[in-house]
Amino acid sequence: MAMSIDGKIATKKRGPVKLGSAQDSRRMDEIRAEADLVLNGAATFRAHPFPLHVSDPALVARRVAAGRAAQPISAIVSSKLEIPRRTAFEKATNAERWIFCGAKAKSSAGESLEDAGIRVYQSRAARPSAKEIAKLCIKQGVKKLLLEGGGELNAAFLEAGLVDKIYLTLCPILVGGAESPTFFEGRGFSSGRFATFRLANCERIGEELYLTYEKR
Repeated sequence: MAMSIDGKIATKKRGPVKLGSAQDSRRMDEIRAEADLVLNGAATFRAHPFPLHVSDPALVARRVAAGRAAQPISAIVSSKLEIPRRTAFEKATNAERWIFCGAKAKSSAGESLEDAGIRVYQSRAARPSAKEIAKLCIKQGVKKLLLEGGGELNAAFLEAGLVDKIYLTLCPILVGGAESPTFFEGRGFSSGRFATFRLANCERIGEELYLTYEKR
Protein backbone atom coordinates (compact mmCIF):
# COMPACT_ATOMS: atom_id res chain seq x y z
CA MET A 1 0.00 0.00 0.00
CA ALA A 2 1.07 3.58 -0.74
CA MET A 3 0.01 6.03 1.94
CA SER A 4 0.45 9.67 2.89
CA ILE A 5 2.53 10.86 5.85
CA ASP A 6 -0.66 10.83 7.94
CA GLY A 7 -1.51 7.26 6.93
CA LYS A 8 -4.25 7.97 4.39
CA ILE A 9 -4.76 6.02 1.16
CA ALA A 10 -7.47 8.26 -0.35
CA THR A 11 -9.57 11.34 0.36
CA LYS A 12 -12.87 11.16 2.23
CA LYS A 13 -14.66 10.88 -1.14
CA ARG A 14 -12.78 7.59 -1.68
CA GLY A 15 -12.31 8.29 -5.36
CA PRO A 16 -9.23 7.64 -7.51
CA VAL A 17 -6.05 9.16 -6.13
CA LYS A 18 -2.43 8.72 -7.19
CA LEU A 19 -0.10 8.68 -4.21
CA GLY A 20 3.13 6.95 -5.25
CA SER A 21 5.71 7.91 -7.86
CA ALA A 22 6.75 6.05 -11.01
CA GLN A 23 9.36 4.27 -8.89
CA ASP A 24 6.61 3.08 -6.55
CA SER A 25 4.68 1.72 -9.56
CA ARG A 26 7.76 -0.23 -10.66
CA ARG A 27 8.15 -1.59 -7.14
CA MET A 28 4.51 -2.73 -7.19
CA ASP A 29 5.10 -4.55 -10.48
CA GLU A 30 8.02 -6.38 -8.86
CA ILE A 31 5.89 -7.38 -5.87
CA ARG A 32 3.04 -8.50 -8.15
CA ALA A 33 5.47 -10.59 -10.17
CA GLU A 34 6.01 -12.74 -7.07
CA ALA A 35 2.27 -13.24 -6.43
CA ASP A 36 -0.02 -15.99 -7.68
CA LEU A 37 -3.14 -13.89 -7.12
CA VAL A 38 -3.75 -10.16 -6.60
CA LEU A 39 -6.90 -9.30 -4.63
CA ASN A 40 -8.81 -6.01 -4.45
CA GLY A 41 -11.94 -5.00 -2.59
CA ALA A 42 -14.97 -3.72 -4.50
CA ALA A 43 -14.48 -0.08 -3.47
CA THR A 44 -10.88 -0.11 -4.68
CA PHE A 45 -11.99 -1.68 -7.93
CA ARG A 46 -14.69 0.95 -8.40
CA ALA A 47 -12.03 3.63 -8.00
CA HIS A 48 -9.58 1.85 -10.35
CA PRO A 49 -11.58 -0.50 -12.65
CA PHE A 50 -8.73 -2.11 -14.57
CA PRO A 51 -7.05 -5.52 -14.50
CA LEU A 52 -4.01 -5.85 -12.27
CA HIS A 53 -0.94 -6.84 -14.20
CA VAL A 54 2.81 -7.18 -14.41
CA SER A 55 3.71 -4.75 -17.16
CA ASP A 56 7.49 -5.20 -17.32
CA PRO A 57 8.38 -7.83 -19.99
CA ALA A 58 11.39 -8.90 -17.92
CA LEU A 59 9.14 -9.63 -14.95
CA VAL A 60 6.73 -11.55 -17.17
CA ALA A 61 9.67 -13.62 -18.43
CA ARG A 62 10.75 -14.26 -14.83
CA ARG A 63 7.31 -15.59 -13.97
CA VAL A 64 7.21 -17.87 -17.00
CA ALA A 65 10.73 -19.16 -16.28
CA ALA A 66 9.57 -20.03 -12.76
CA GLY A 67 6.72 -22.11 -14.17
CA ARG A 68 3.97 -19.57 -13.42
CA ALA A 69 1.34 -17.99 -15.63
CA ALA A 70 2.56 -14.83 -17.37
CA GLN A 71 0.21 -12.75 -15.23
CA PRO A 72 -1.03 -13.33 -11.68
CA ILE A 73 -4.70 -14.07 -11.23
CA SER A 74 -6.65 -10.81 -10.88
CA ALA A 75 -9.40 -11.07 -8.26
CA ILE A 76 -12.06 -8.92 -6.61
CA VAL A 77 -14.20 -9.29 -3.47
CA SER A 78 -17.69 -7.88 -4.01
CA SER A 79 -20.39 -9.22 -1.70
CA LYS A 80 -23.32 -8.19 -3.93
CA LEU A 81 -21.45 -8.03 -7.26
CA GLU A 82 -22.09 -4.29 -7.36
CA ILE A 83 -19.12 -3.41 -9.53
CA PRO A 84 -18.72 -1.45 -12.79
CA ARG A 85 -19.41 -3.52 -15.89
CA ARG A 86 -17.82 -3.64 -19.34
CA THR A 87 -14.49 -2.57 -17.84
CA ALA A 88 -10.99 -3.56 -18.89
CA PHE A 89 -11.10 -6.18 -16.12
CA GLU A 90 -14.12 -7.82 -17.71
CA LYS A 91 -12.64 -7.66 -21.22
CA ALA A 92 -9.14 -8.78 -20.29
CA THR A 93 -7.74 -11.90 -21.91
CA ASN A 94 -4.16 -11.76 -20.58
CA ALA A 95 -4.95 -12.90 -17.03
CA GLU A 96 -7.24 -15.29 -15.22
CA ARG A 97 -9.95 -13.35 -13.34
CA TRP A 98 -11.89 -14.31 -10.21
CA ILE A 99 -14.62 -12.69 -8.15
CA PHE A 100 -15.65 -13.67 -4.61
CA CYS A 101 -19.23 -12.72 -3.68
CA GLY A 102 -21.81 -13.36 -0.96
CA ALA A 103 -25.11 -15.23 -0.78
CA LYS A 104 -27.17 -12.13 -1.67
CA ALA A 105 -25.43 -11.50 -4.99
CA LYS A 106 -27.85 -11.67 -7.92
CA SER A 107 -27.49 -14.89 -9.89
CA SER A 108 -28.02 -13.00 -13.16
CA ALA A 109 -24.98 -10.80 -12.39
CA GLY A 110 -22.87 -13.85 -11.62
CA GLU A 111 -23.95 -15.62 -14.80
CA SER A 112 -23.15 -12.52 -16.87
CA LEU A 113 -19.65 -12.32 -15.38
CA GLU A 114 -19.08 -16.01 -15.96
CA ASP A 115 -20.09 -15.50 -19.60
CA ALA A 116 -17.20 -13.02 -19.77
CA GLY A 117 -14.81 -15.76 -18.66
CA ILE A 118 -14.61 -14.72 -14.98
CA ARG A 119 -14.70 -17.39 -12.29
CA VAL A 120 -17.32 -16.47 -9.68
CA TYR A 121 -17.08 -18.02 -6.20
CA GLN A 122 -20.22 -17.49 -4.12
CA SER A 123 -20.20 -17.84 -0.35
CA ARG A 124 -23.14 -19.15 1.65
CA ALA A 125 -22.64 -16.19 4.00
CA ALA A 126 -23.67 -12.60 3.29
CA ARG A 127 -20.03 -11.80 2.56
CA PRO A 128 -17.07 -14.11 2.01
CA SER A 129 -14.68 -14.15 4.95
CA ALA A 130 -10.92 -13.81 4.70
CA LYS A 131 -10.45 -17.39 5.93
CA GLU A 132 -12.96 -18.69 3.38
CA ILE A 133 -11.14 -16.89 0.56
CA ALA A 134 -7.76 -18.12 1.77
CA LYS A 135 -8.94 -21.74 1.98
CA LEU A 136 -10.39 -21.58 -1.52
CA CYS A 137 -7.19 -20.05 -2.89
CA ILE A 138 -5.09 -22.79 -1.28
CA LYS A 139 -7.40 -25.42 -2.74
CA GLN A 140 -6.87 -23.89 -6.19
CA GLY A 141 -3.09 -23.94 -5.83
CA VAL A 142 -2.51 -20.29 -4.90
CA LYS A 143 0.57 -20.04 -2.67
CA LYS A 144 1.16 -16.27 -2.58
CA LEU A 145 -1.84 -13.95 -2.30
CA LEU A 146 -1.24 -10.21 -2.56
CA LEU A 147 -3.74 -7.73 -1.09
CA GLU A 148 -3.92 -4.29 -2.68
CA GLY A 149 -6.69 -2.77 -0.60
CA GLY A 150 -8.73 -1.12 0.41
CA GLY A 151 -8.58 -0.74 4.12
CA GLU A 152 -11.58 -2.98 4.86
CA LEU A 153 -10.18 -5.88 2.85
CA ASN A 154 -6.75 -5.48 4.44
CA ALA A 155 -8.36 -5.39 7.89
CA ALA A 156 -10.31 -8.60 7.27
CA PHE A 157 -7.11 -10.51 6.54
CA LEU A 158 -5.11 -8.81 9.30
CA GLU A 159 -7.78 -9.52 11.90
CA ALA A 160 -7.89 -13.15 10.76
CA GLY A 161 -4.12 -13.44 11.26
CA LEU A 162 -3.51 -14.15 7.58
CA VAL A 163 -0.99 -11.42 6.74
CA ASP A 164 2.67 -12.46 6.76
CA LYS A 165 4.24 -9.37 5.18
CA ILE A 166 3.34 -5.70 4.68
CA TYR A 167 4.81 -3.49 1.95
CA LEU A 168 4.32 0.21 2.62
CA THR A 169 5.33 3.23 0.55
CA LEU A 170 5.36 6.42 2.62
CA CYS A 171 4.66 9.35 0.29
CA PRO A 172 5.68 12.95 1.12
CA ILE A 173 2.16 14.41 1.16
CA LEU A 174 -0.58 15.10 3.69
CA VAL A 175 -4.20 14.22 2.95
CA GLY A 176 -5.94 14.83 6.28
CA GLY A 177 -9.59 14.34 7.17
CA ALA A 178 -11.08 12.19 9.89
CA GLU A 179 -13.16 10.35 7.28
CA SER A 180 -10.29 9.71 4.87
CA PRO A 181 -9.54 5.95 4.75
CA THR A 182 -6.35 4.36 6.02
CA PHE A 183 -4.75 1.16 4.79
CA PHE A 184 -6.11 -0.73 7.83
CA GLU A 185 -9.77 -0.14 8.74
CA GLY A 186 -12.18 -2.75 10.11
CA ARG A 187 -12.91 -3.14 13.82
CA GLY A 188 -9.32 -2.63 14.96
CA PHE A 189 -7.46 -4.46 17.70
CA SER A 190 -8.06 -3.92 21.40
CA SER A 191 -5.25 -2.80 23.70
CA GLY A 192 -2.86 -5.62 24.46
CA ARG A 193 -3.99 -7.65 21.43
CA PHE A 194 -2.29 -5.67 18.66
CA ALA A 195 -0.88 -7.47 15.64
CA THR A 196 2.90 -7.06 15.77
CA PHE A 197 5.39 -6.97 12.92
CA ARG A 198 9.14 -6.41 12.66
CA LEU A 199 10.81 -4.00 10.24
CA ALA A 200 12.55 -6.20 7.66
CA ASN A 201 13.70 -3.48 5.27
CA CYS A 202 13.70 0.30 4.89
CA GLU A 203 14.84 2.07 1.74
CA ARG A 204 14.68 5.71 0.70
CA ILE A 205 14.39 6.61 -2.98
CA GLY A 206 13.86 10.28 -3.70
CA GLU A 207 11.31 11.59 -1.21
CA GLU A 208 9.62 8.23 -0.64
CA LEU A 209 10.30 5.58 1.99
CA TYR A 210 9.82 1.92 1.10
CA LEU A 211 9.10 -0.15 4.20
CA THR A 212 8.75 -3.92 4.49
CA TYR A 213 7.36 -5.47 7.67
CA GLU A 214 7.23 -9.18 8.49
CA LYS A 215 4.99 -10.87 11.01
CA ARG A 216 6.64 -11.71 14.33
